[in-house]
Amino acid sequence: MSEPVLTLGGVTMDIAGLKAMDTVSFAVQEGQIVSLIGPNGAGKTTTFNAISGYMRPTAGEIRVFGRNVVGLSPEKIAELGLVRSFQRTNVFPGCTVFDNVLTALHLQGRAGLWQALTRGRRMREEERALRARAEELLDFVGLESRAEERASSLAYGEQRLLGVAIALAARPRILLLDEPAAGLNPSETDAFKTMVRRIRDSGVTVLLVEHDMHMVMSISDHIVVLNHGKRIATGKPADIQQDPEVIRAYLGSGLKRAQG
Repeated sequence: MSEPVLTLGGVTMDIAGLKAMDTVSFAVQEGQIVSLIGPNGAGKTTTFNAISGYMRPTAGEIRVFGRNVVGLSPEKIAELGLVRSFQRTNVFPGCTVFDNVLTALHLQGRAGLWQALTRGRRMREEERALRARAEELLDFVGLESRAEERASSLAYGEQRLLGVAIALAARPRILLLDEPAAGLNPSETDAFKTMVRRIRDSGVTVLLVEHDMHMVMSISDHIVVLNHGKRIATGKPADIQQDPEVIRAYLGSGLKRAQG
C-alpha cells in the first residue's frame, strides 16, 4: 500500500482544560472516501479544524503528503492540496451562481497585475480558460441550468452543491466535507452521494464528517469513529457496523438504518 496522503499521529487538543482530541491517530489513503463519525461532542469538527489549520493542536503531528502541517495557516495547507468545505453554505448570495465559481477560480489565476490592467493576451486567454472551467464545475455538480441566477435563489441543497463547486475550484487533492448532507431531503442526499463518488473517481481523496449513517455506510471505503475525543474504532463499513464499542457509543438503535 502506498504512503497515506493524510496522517494524524497522537494529535491532542486541549480546550479550556478539556481534551477535545485525545491522542487521535489515523491515516487516509489516496483515492478513498473516508468518513469521520461519532456522537455530538466526539471531536469531529475539532479534528477537521486541526487538519485544515483553523486550530493548532496541543500535541501530535498532522502530515499532508508527508509534510507536517501543524502551525501552517489554512491558506498554506490549501496550497498543498487540502481544501475544506464548511457546515454552513459559504457562497456570495448577491452574485450569480456562475460568478461565485468564477471568483473562486480567479484566486487560482496566474496573470499578473500589469496583464490585468492592460487586458493583455495572457489575461484574455486565462479569462477564457477560467470561464470554461467554471462551466465544467457547474455541470459537474448539476447546477449548469442555474448559472445566471443569484446564489440566494438556490434551494438549501443547491447551495451546498455550489459550495462544493467553489471548493473544487481550488483543485484539491484532498477534499474535506463537513456534514455535507445536513438539511438535505432524501433525493438530494442520493444526488449528493453520487457526486461524492464522482469526486473520488476523478482522483480526489475525500474525508467527510457526516451524521447520516445510511449515507456513510453506503459510500465510505473506510470509517474512523471518535468518542469523547478518542478514536475508538477504524475499519471498513461492515466492520464498524459490528463493532460492539461503536454500537454502544454511537450506532445503537440507528444500526438498522445504517445497514439499510
